[in-house]
Amino acid sequence: MKFYFKSIFLFLFITGIAFSQYSSNDSLTVDQAVHMVLQNNPAIQSAIHSIDASKARVEESKSSLYPEAGISLNYTRLGPVASISFPGFGNFDLFPADNFDEHIGVSATIYDFDKRQKNVDLALTKVQSFKDKLELVKQGLAYRTIQTFYTILFLQRSIAVQNEAINTLKEHLNITKKKVEAGTATNFDVLTTNVRVSAAEEEKINLQNSLANAEITLKQLTGLPQNANIELSGDFTENAAVYNVDSLTNAAMQNRFEIKAANDQIATETAQYNVVSAINNPTVSIAASYGVKNGYVPDLNLWHGNYVAALQVDVPLSGVIPYFGGYREQSMHEESAANLHAAESFKNDILLQVRSDVQKGVTDLQSSMERYNTTDAAVHQAESALELAKIRYEAGTVTNLDLLDAETSLSQAKLMRLQALYKYVIGRYELLQAVGEKVW
Repeated sequence: MKFYFKSIFLFLFITGIAFSQYSSNDSLTVDQAVHMVLQNNPAIQSAIHSIDASKARVEESKSSLYPEAGISLNYTRLGPVASISFPGFGNFDLFPADNFDEHIGVSATIYDFDKRQKNVDLALTKVQSFKDKLELVKQGLAYRTIQTFYTILFLQRSIAVQNEAINTLKEHLNITKKKVEAGTATNFDVLTTNVRVSAAEEEKINLQNSLANAEITLKQLTGLPQNANIELSGDFTENAAVYNVDSLTNAAMQNRFEIKAANDQIATETAQYNVVSAINNPTVSIAASYGVKNGYVPDLNLWHGNYVAALQVDVPLSGVIPYFGGYREQSMHEESAANLHAAESFKNDILLQVRSDVQKGVTDLQSSMERYNTTDAAVHQAESALELAKIRYEAGTVTNLDLLDAETSLSQAKLMRLQALYKYVIGRYELLQAVGEKVW
């Protein structure tokens, strides 16, 4: 019971430390969000436990390198007891009815041509494999967190732009109603403006729904309660730069954890092939035991000390004549060799994918920057067009529909510029991910 309460207290204490770094009243930066995910996400803990399990398997495989010892206590009741009768001497039992045998024994393999060591080497390769898989999990969670973080910022700013458009439309609606009352506009103008306001509000609802879903995802990643109120601190910044595809590709070849994981798989399959290759190696082992037992003449019931010592050499004939093993070892060799070739082919595929990811990342980033420059110019043009439309509308040279089109074009241009900037920021992180840079 004491252990139970201590465990609960320890869990609450650790959880308190994790969440004390962030308060619902504080603003959350992207670095803090990534840190919280790597501290609290169950996928990280699962990968860590897998590493611990693989280390335990290494120690388990090393146990074969040590001698084995055991104590045996044996009692056997035999009957009927066979006896021999000698005239003048009586009957002599050939064995006792109650047989006791207690002994302690030790056995050890003294040489096996590295058969056991190859199994240890195989287990060690799996430890490294699980370590690199942990880094892959961290990388995936970190970049997913970053994308979710900036998606929330994008949606928040999109809603702000949409609110600005709605307010402008409502102000225009009030002006139009006053013009109807003055007789300088018609109810059709009011109806048209109301339709634009409803469309803008519907778009805002869609953005708010997407924002709520993104916030749910971020809370799930960071381990925050779903009822927590999170405030993000961050911004979109553009930073035009020239990227060298060759140098980035070389860096990706050194950094990408997918390549390291592929190398781990090759190392594992190579170690497995070595294990199979050593399966028919001879084995030299010794065994010794000492104990007491009864059944010795002339007094069958008297316990006597006894010992056994043995030297054993095992040479599997299936290594010389495969028929005696049912061609099992040959099939295992073929399977292991095929798995090794598959691992090598998988690595080659990963290398091609890495090169493609880097090239795609650079192309997308350059395209996003060009799109941002284009949309930024479009915003300035739409602002000028709207100012001109307002002047002409007041002068009566353009219709209400023309002014609404100008206002809608400006809001759409602002949203397109914001989306281009969002894609540019996300593209920078995608390029970092393609290169294999750690952001945690």
